[in-house]
Amino acid sequence: MLPDEFNDCFSQDDFSGPTPPQWIERLAGLVTDAFHSDDLLAPIGCHFHCHDEELEQPQWEVTLFVSHTEFFGGALDGQRAVSRYMLDLKKVMTAFDAVESFYWQAQSMAEDDQVGPHIGLEGDFEGNSVWLRIASEPPAQFEPGRTVDAYAKVVEDNW
Repeated sequence: MLPDEFNDCFSQDDFSGPTPPQWIERLAGLVTDAFHSDDLLAPIGCHFHCHDEELEQPQWEVTLFVSHTEFFGGALDGQRAVSRYMLDLKKVMTAFDAVESFYWQAQSMAEDDQVGPHIGLEGDFEGNSVWLRIASEPPAQFEPGRTVDAYAKVVEDNW
């Protein structure tokens, strides 16, 4: 889990931030079970933040994404790739106690849209108001979650 400050969305600089509530870990576990890949799925990252200003009930923003894999050596040296996967949308929806909205954002909505194309869901999970987003690609700010060393024939998860 990667905690972030309110005005520093998708920052990877400080891992010593707050620990996610246990229910976020349970939600992320249920939702990541909906990812199905035909290859070795790279690590899944999770950004979370609580929006509590001006709201009767605080809303938690939770964003999941499959990390990049970076290649060292060989024909793909220096390239980054995203794992190919499918997402079981019904399984994502049924992880929630109640669903208020469910949508697909097909393109980035603005130049500063850090999430870009994603599936979004607003609902309740274990008594918490949640805005879940599942990004089609990892945000650019994150280092690769996996590296492949072609010469040593080693695949290593970085986080």
